[in-house]
Amino acid sequence: MKSSDYTPRHGAARARSGKGASLRAAIRRPVVGGAIAVAMLGSVGATVALGDPSHDATAAAPAAESSKTIAVSDAMAADTTRLAEDRRATNVSRSASREQDRLATAAAKKKAEAKKAAEAKRKAAAKKEAAERKRKQEKAKPVSEREFTDAEIKQIQADPAPYGKELAAEYGWGDDQWSCLVSLWIGESNWDYSATNSSSGAYGIPQSLPASKMATAGDDWKTNPITQMEWGMDYIKTSYGDPCGAKAFWDSNDPHWY
Repeated sequence: MKSSDYTPRHGAARARSGKGASLRAAIRRPVVGGAIAVAMLGSVGATVALGDPSHDATAAAPAAESSKTIAVSDAMAADTTRLAEDRRATNVSRSASREQDRLATAAAKKKAEAKKAAEAKRKAAAKKEAAERKRKQEKAKPVSEREFTDAEIKQIQADPAPYGKELAAEYGWGDDQWSCLVSLWIGESNWDYSATNSSSGAYGIPQSLPASKMATAGDDWKTNPITQMEWGMDYIKTSYGDPCGAKAFWDSNDPHWY
């Protein structure tokens, strides 16, 4: 055997050189690289098929956090809605309560006002009834004992003669004496309670002289015809016995006086 036909077991690549060796090396490399690529692809495929725990955990964490955030947000929204409903219900209840209080207060006030008005009406009616009863009682009394109101005094001032006739009856004088009295006081004052004699100062219906003498019959002698007539009749009875006696004396004097 020739030494040139021997191929060493190892290092064949070094023993050979030239284009043939390079070509053979290039052909062998892709085979090795392809196998490695196939192995790597298989590994990736297996990883994708089986699922890489590290990737799943990483992807699941944000998803879980997002779900938790959504749940918390939903819970907060529900709480906010519930609180808003509670506040609305509370406000409605308070408004209803205030309205009830207002209505109750208004009703109580109206009732109190009605009661007050009824009480005032009752008192006014009672007062009016008492006044009417007193008026009737006073009217039943003799003129000399009556208590006259200011309004009644004004009526008497306008026409004192009817009251004078009642007073004359209290003295026991009938129609004949009454006629003499009417004539006498027409001549003296024309039955005017404020008549004044400009020369003597005699005053009132009976022409008292001085005028202040009539104060013995009452402090209201200047304005009350009843007081003046009572004084005049007392004077006539004391001085002349009756009106006709006074009138006869009056007629016998010129100028007239009694």
